[in-house]
Amino acid sequence: MKILICDDEERYLNELKVHVEEYLRTHNIKAELFTTLNPKEIMDSSFAFDLVFLDIQMPELNGIELAKELKNRNNKVIFFFVTNFDEYLDEAMDLRIFRFFEKPFNVKRLYSSLDRAMEYIDESYVDLFLYNNGEHQKILVDNIVYIKRENRKVILTTNSGNEYTTKESLEHWTEKLPNTFFYLVHKGFLINLHYVTKCSYTELYIDKVRIPIAPRKQANFHNYWVEYLRRR
Repeated sequence: MKILICDDEERYLNELKVHVEEYLRTHNIKAELFTTLNPKEIMDSSFAFDLVFLDIQMPELNGIELAKELKNRNNKVIFFFVTNFDEYLDEAMDLRIFRFFEKPFNVKRLYSSLDRAMEYIDESYVDLFLYNNGEHQKILVDNIVYIKRENRKVILTTNSGNEYTTKESLEHWTEKLPNTFFYLVHKGFLINLHYVTKCSYTELYIDKVRIPIAPRKQANFHNYWVEYLRRR
């Protein structure tokens, strides 16, 4: 997880940094924490973040403009806006800001808000235990295209084309991933419906990959697919 704190007032930046570091330490959460007094440093970079604390009113570049760019880099990013000004609130709401904070910080409210943010992040990411080297890796749920059972291996494919052989079973992933858009269409395929490019009663395609729908699942999946399209 990558966290950014951007505030042009060094006093408040350092104060917030201390509180966030303490929260991470006491909750045993591993994260990379970036801090800067200069929003242009982030705008001119290619960095993407999972959690961002932004002062709205800063010289040269305000927090709203930086937030729009960071959201383009990671649509799931969580924003905490730090401001004593309400003139930006309408525009900020369009970015689905998670929380607003005033200076000086209310530490109790900060920690409570971080608790909620971590719950959201936990639902947006999955911990992937890699078979090859025993390492853990976090992957965005939305980036998972499908998971397949191949002989005795379970392989997870992402939208970047990367494949990961996992130690977890296909049954584990079926229970772990949200059933609003993941469906076990076959004993060997758990698919993300967001990536389906063609679908019939007996089979579907994700780009050029043909995936059969098990005969006993066809009627239920057809109903599920129609409901999914209706929600979309």
